[in-house]
Amino acid sequence: MQAFNSELFLTTSEVADLLGVHSSTVKRWTDAEELGSHKTEGGHRRIYLQAVLEFARARGEETFLDPFEPYESHVWLAVRDAIRHDDFRRTGSLAMGWLVRGYPKRITSLFHYLGSRTDLSFHRVCDGAIQPFMEDVGTSWREGRLRIGEEHMASQAVLEALVRLSTGSDRESSETPAAPRRQAVVGAMSGDQHHLGAMCVRILLERRGWNVHYLGADTPAEEFAALQRARKAELVCISFSPPASAAHMRRSLGVLSEFYRPTLPYHLVFGGQSSPLIESEAVDGPFASFAIHSSVKAFDRWLSQGVEERASAPWRESA
Repeated sequence: MQAFNSELFLTTSEVADLLGVHSSTVKRWTDAEELGSHKTEGGHRRIYLQAVLEFARARGEETFLDPFEPYESHVWLAVRDAIRHDDFRRTGSLAMGWLVRGYPKRITSLFHYLGSRTDLSFHRVCDGAIQPFMEDVGTSWREGRLRIGEEHMASQAVLEALVRLSTGSDRESSETPAAPRRQAVVGAMSGDQHHLGAMCVRILLERRGWNVHYLGADTPAEEFAALQRARKAELVCISFSPPASAAHMRRSLGVLSEFYRPTLPYHLVFGGQSSPLIESEAVDGPFASFAIHSSVKAFDRWLSQGVEERASAPWRESA
């Protein structure tokens, strides 16, 4: 991986975004020659990224690129591709390179920054960046190109980014909503040690205003049922990943069906690549609804078109 690309230049709007100021401020700096620039034949300002970073550091101002020295130009291009073209290939390449070289904190910083961008839908970051990266890590481990420790390091780096993006604890302590927030229980299926997908669902729900009771990895179905009843949750989301089998999924469905109370109805969602033996249409359960979503985007769409537009459950009105 080559280091800084000193020939990379930005527009005034891109500089403004990087420095967190208005474009007119950047133009004023260039007019005053505080920030070096040159103009194209069409009169448009072009400013080298290296000059922008030097300008910011001289003023004691931080940018999101600071943690990635000397690969700031690579990260800037990766973020640009993600925002403009929904293309996360540079992101995955950078993350894998840092993993091999032993820089997991850079992986955490990159995914955290992408997830915090308001002009990037969070489901795009989960489906387009995090999931492909972890799939690549898993493939590399199975093929002997990564050690198990490196696979664990990748998972932890991404998990730390997602934990930083979660707003649950802060909102619970600092906000007093005018109306009770909708309750959801989220976690990974029993036997599943991978819960990055569940964390993505948690953050998505929190950003939509839900109060999420998060159970983490390897959670028995009985615990989902118990917490749903205790918190009167109207949504239960359970993630699963290979090698989860149809037997595991059917057992979870059986337990949840057994503990289901019609007086405390809820929607049940499984998240992951579904087994051909488990199809939402074929499940004859007591739930308000049951669905399997293979992507965070599909779940996000389902929320918008389904449960969030329905009236509150009867038990909520009488609580």
